[in-house]
Amino acid sequence: MVDTSERVTVRIPQELLEKLKQIQQSKGTPTISDTIREGLDQYIELNLPPQNIRKVVVELSRQDNNRLEEFVREGNSVSVDDAVRSAVREYIRSRLEQLGPSVRTHRREGEPVAAEGSPPP
Repeated sequence: MVDTSERVTVRIPQELLEKLKQIQQSKGTPTISDTIREGLDQYIELNLPPQNIRKVVVELSRQDNNRLEEFVREGNSVSVDDAVRSAVREYIRSRLEQLGPSVRTHRREGEPVAAEGSPPP
């Protein structure tokens, strides 16, 4: 197997290295390099998502985050991300039902919806 990766040397403060070591230990990642690669993958996914996906970052209170994690631990959802996606879908569906058929349009999944009175995207 040919290794197509490249070596990149980066200097980071000791404090950041210690935090990375904590993450490595808590996640059971084999090496710091693997931990950094995982972080880079997430950073890239957040900043360069596929064209059909839009990522939204939401800051939650510690209490709300704990409730979501408990919800997942109890088996009510496969992940916190999935629980949030489901909650958002349900909220939007509920709000659209309240607003009535005048604001709903037939569209393909993933296609943006223009606000009433505005030109289509």
